[in-house]
Amino acid sequence: MPPGSELDALAVALGERVRRDEPLAHYTSMRIGGPADLLLVCESVEEILRAISLAERYGVEWRLLGGGCNVLVSDAGVSGLVIINRAARTRLDPVNGTAWAEAGALMSTLARESVELGLAGLEWAAGLPGSVGGAIVGNAGAFNGDVAAVLHSATVLSPDGEVVERPAGWFQFEYRGSRIKKEGGRKYAVLAACFALRQGDPEHLRARVEEILEWRRTRHPSGATMGSTFKNPPDSHAGYLIEKAGLRGHCIGGAKISELHGNFFMNTGGATARDVLALIEYARSEVRARFGVELELEIEVIGRGEWR
Repeated sequence: MPPGSELDALAVALGERVRRDEPLAHYTSMRIGGPADLLLVCESVEEILRAISLAERYGVEWRLLGGGCNVLVSDAGVSGLVIINRAARTRLDPVNGTAWAEAGALMSTLARESVELGLAGLEWAAGLPGSVGGAIVGNAGAFNGDVAAVLHSATVLSPDGEVVERPAGWFQFEYRGSRIKKEGGRKYAVLAACFALRQGDPEHLRARVEEILEWRRTRHPSGATMGSTFKNPPDSHAGYLIEKAGLRGHCIGGAKISELHGNFFMNTGGATARDVLALIEYARSEVRARFGVELELEIEVIGRGEWR
């Protein structure tokens, strides 16, 4: 087949809702990212599975994005099909102490719904940006809680096209990582998840959520960020080291290290992915030179072009 014909055939098969050369800056929390060859917003798991199946049929690479947090997308964009997961149904069972959600649901929404029903275990996710699927892949966590501690099982599309239910142990969770994240070259897609929670007092849970939200309001910057840029190194905090290196407020192009929290990198308006990556490498080199600590990225850097 001539170049581009696979994309053209896939675009026809996906239908009129597919978008060509759609800027991914519209779909990432950093508001940065060049165009996807093809982009489709899916509102259901069935739509996602159909889109992936068609991409596989036509030999077009695909990528699934949820809330677009914890990701830096190349200015040159992403090849193939990008699927935006908006499948966000939730189902909570206070009797059995479970919270089920499709992978496109926001973790903060699921946390709020759980608290209102007196289910404890997800308070740490209050105000957390990002989706359930992304949280599982990255073992998201905060305030002494994380996904690994509460996940019961998740529905996953495996590389061979089979939809399977995997228990929490299958994910081999580690600090801000999982089996799926480590095997990034293989094509898994998290479709839904079930969390094992416990009974709690709704008033106490609401009060704890308010404490967490107030902490976030006063210590985390608002605006266009990716969330935490680096993982915390053992026995320290990335933000603290960056601040001690004198980098609070440091800018490269339109990218800036937050003056409120050193581990948050901001798009002040017009920042490019290259600006952000240059600032990341500068912060990493300064922390290495001053403290002998090698900072490891928590975010994922994706896209085409020789820019990494």
